[in-house]
Amino acid sequence: MHYDLILKNGTIVTPKESLKSDIAVKNGKIVQTGSLENSCIADDIYDAAGMYILPGIIDAHVHFRDPGLTEKEDFETGSIAAAFGGITTIADMPNTVPVTSNLLRFNEKTCIAKEKSCVDFALFALLPNESPEIEALKRAGVLGFKVFLGTSTGDIAPPSQPVLFEQMKVCAQAGIRIGFHAETSELNSYFTSLCVKKTALSGLLLSEARPVFSEALAIQTAICYAQYSGAKIHIHHVTSLDGVKLIAEAKQRGINITAETCPHYLLLNAENCAHKVYPPIRGEEHRKALWKAINEGIIDMIASDHAPHTKKEKELPAWEAPAGLCGTETFVPLILNEVNKGTLSLNDFVRLASETPAKIWDIYPRKGNLLSGADADFTVVDMNKKEKIDIKELHSKSKTSPYDGTEIQGKPIAVIVRGKFIMKDGRFLANKGFGNLVSPEF
Repeated sequence: MHYDLILKNGTIVTPKESLKSDIAVKNGKIVQTGSLENSCIADDIYDAAGMYILPGIIDAHVHFRDPGLTEKEDFETGSIAAAFGGITTIADMPNTVPVTSNLLRFNEKTCIAKEKSCVDFALFALLPNESPEIEALKRAGVLGFKVFLGTSTGDIAPPSQPVLFEQMKVCAQAGIRIGFHAETSELNSYFTSLCVKKTALSGLLLSEARPVFSEALAIQTAICYAQYSGAKIHIHHVTSLDGVKLIAEAKQRGINITAETCPHYLLLNAENCAHKVYPPIRGEEHRKALWKAINEGIIDMIASDHAPHTKKEKELPAWEAPAGLCGTETFVPLILNEVNKGTLSLNDFVRLASETPAKIWDIYPRKGNLLSGADADFTVVDMNKKEKIDIKELHSKSKTSPYDGTEIQGKPIAVIVRGKFIMKDGRFLANKGFGNLVSPEF
C-alpha cells in the first residue's frame, strides 16, 4: 500500500489510552493506525520514536485582530505563532474592526483568513439582532455565536434582553451554541471607579476592579437565558470558584452548558501577578478551584484566549492599558509542563484541548481524534525537551507575556495539518493560505 505520509514508532495519545502505533495518511485523512507492514511505502516517512503523537490541538479562543487591528496581530502572524505552539486549528473571535456581526462581514473575514492562515481556522460571529442572519451565517459555516455581557476589546454592548432571548431561541432551533464573555459591565464600571482612586496597583486590585461577583452574576444570567430558551451555551474563560459552582449546578439540572478556562487562570495568581487581562486573574483559592473543576469534568476545555496588543499600548499606565496577553504559542508547552509535574495526564490534555473542543463546537469527528477518516492533524510532542520561554523568540506581533523566563519541560516539535507539515523541528514549512475554514457538522 502506498501512502502520502507515515508516522512511525511514535506513541499515539487519546483521552483513554496511550499506545505504540504507526499512522498512515492519504489525501489529508487518517486511513490506518496500528503496526504497519514493512511493505507499506509513503512519499514521506516521519520517525516519531520517543515522541508522543496527539490529535491536533485546537485553540478554540483566539483574537487574531484581523481585519482592522492588524498592528496587533493578523491571520498570518497569529497562525504561525499557533503552529510553533503546536496548534493545528484555531477559532477566532468576532471583536475585530468591523465586528463580525453579519453574513457580509463573515464572508469578508473568511476570505482574509483563507489568504493568510497557515493552520485551519474556524470563525465566531457576534450574535446578530436579526433572525435571518443566524440561518445565513449557519449556512456560511459560522462556528458559533458570541455574546459580550461585559465589555472587552471593542467595547461591544450585549443585545437588549428581549432580543437576546429571542435570538437564543432561534439558535436553539438551529442547533448552534452561543459563547458568553461572562462579566457584568455595570458592576465592572462601578468597582473600577473605586479602584482607580487607590495608588498601590496589584493583581488583587485588578481582580477587585472586575470582581468575582461580576462574573458570577453574568454566568447566572447566561444560565437563566439558556434554561428558558433551550439554547446550548458555553462560558468562555472561567476564572472563579463561584463561577465553577454555578456551572456545576446548571449541569446537574440538565442545562446544556459547557465551560473553558485558560492557562493564565490555571497557572498565575493575582497575589503575585499584575498582568492585565479580562476577566482578571484571581487569587490562589480560585486557581486551585479551576484545577479541581477540570479534574471533576465541570470545566470541559482549555483555550489560550490569545489577545495581543502592541508593546506601546501595554506600556501605558495600568488603568489605561488594554487587557490581554499573547498566549497561543505558549499554551501547549505550559500545559505539557504541568503534565510532567503530574498535575494532569497527557490523556487529560488531549481531552481538554482536542477532543472536547471539537465536540463542543460540532467539528468532531473531522477534528479532535485519531480515527480513520478524520483530518490528518497531529501535534507531535517531546515530553523531555526543556526550554526557557523567551518573549523575543515568539512569532506573534505581540511580545507581551507573563511567562517570559519560565522554564518548561515538554514542547511541540512537529505540527501536521491535513497530512502536511506546517512546523517541524523549529522550522516553518508551510505557505500562508494553506488553512481551510472549519465549519460545524450539524
